[in-house]
Amino acid sequence: MWLLEVALLIIASKTLEAVFIRIGLARLMAYLTLGIAIAVLRHYVGIELSSIAIALANMGIISMLFLAGLESSLRQFIRGMKRTSVVAFGGVLGAMGLSIAVFPLIGRGMVEAFALGVILSATSISVTVKTFEELGLLDTHEAQLIIGAAVVDDVIGLALLSLLHGFSSGSIDILYVAVIPLAAFTVWLGVAFLMSRYGPQLFKAVLKLRLEAGVVSVAFALVLLFAYIASTIGLSSILLAYAFGLGIAGSRYFAKRIEEAMRIISSIFAPLFFIYAGSRIVLEELLSELSTAIGVMLLVIVLAIVSKIVGCYIASRAIGLDRVKSMVIGIGMVPRAEVVLIAATFCIELGVIGHDVFAGILLSISITQFLTPIAIKMIYSRMRT
Repeated sequence: MWLLEVALLIIASKTLEAVFIRIGLARLMAYLTLGIAIAVLRHYVGIELSSIAIALANMGIISMLFLAGLESSLRQFIRGMKRTSVVAFGGVLGAMGLSIAVFPLIGRGMVEAFALGVILSATSISVTVKTFEELGLLDTHEAQLIIGAAVVDDVIGLALLSLLHGFSSGSIDILYVAVIPLAAFTVWLGVAFLMSRYGPQLFKAVLKLRLEAGVVSVAFALVLLFAYIASTIGLSSILLAYAFGLGIAGSRYFAKRIEEAMRIISSIFAPLFFIYAGSRIVLEELLSELSTAIGVMLLVIVLAIVSKIVGCYIASRAIGLDRVKSMVIGIGMVPRAEVVLIAATFCIELGVIGHDVFAGILLSISITQFLTPIAIKMIYSRMRT
């Protein structure tokens, strides 16, 4: 039965993806829409995703983060850290600070407020980069700062994800909060460095064995192994997959060979994760207190937008940018997508955020992806007049 289930999910996701692309919407929204449809079906007829489909979904998201690492490089990350990390940290502090300051005011607990801050810390700038590209401004200082900050932001977001595993107890241990992100970043950097140094040697040895798809097979096995190690020691399972990809990205020969195969795996199975994420909405809880849920969802959307603008604007001003460029960077860092959704899904599984917060995060993904290009184009249009 699971074979039919997975086949139907893949066909449905790709069909809906084609429709969404045709009308100018992001692929991610197609997958989420399908997941929400499954949540509705669960509410009325009791349909659930099988454990095998969920396992394949997790494999897909691990593959996707590995692929994201392959498309960057450790050298690029380290080279741009000085200025871009200031912008990235500004956005993270904005998200964390505003969530912790505002959310308890509506009667929500500090753990949920902290978890929301962690979720909103991450960003996704694909729509921002596309906008700069359309305007012919991709080589500007502010565009390059946003791109660099997004890489640092990804690493911070993945390190913060490791905090979520300690929240299920319902309390916040200050020592845990201080130590775990630092430990996660240290482990992440160690894996990335070791793979950049010894990964090419490993793959050269594999080539000599003349195995069928040997390099790809070993790389994929190592991705899953690193994911297992990370989850076993209490870190996010995708943290080390990203580090592994970033580490071997410097060896373009092997990275290119692995990337081609991993893109196929990711494009097939990563959508299953986003479908699963959308299906995590529990309609019974949302409908039981609809007026309150709508208020919470609107607050989450406002925090998602304002927190990044404020945090990144202040950080950009601190490194000497003028008001307009600082605002562009703040708005450019607003979009949310994959990492936010991954973090939110982990949180809902751990029971540290409510379903109204989760629904608000899903809506914020759509709204920030839609509003960001409009806002950036308006700013540059006014500058030219």
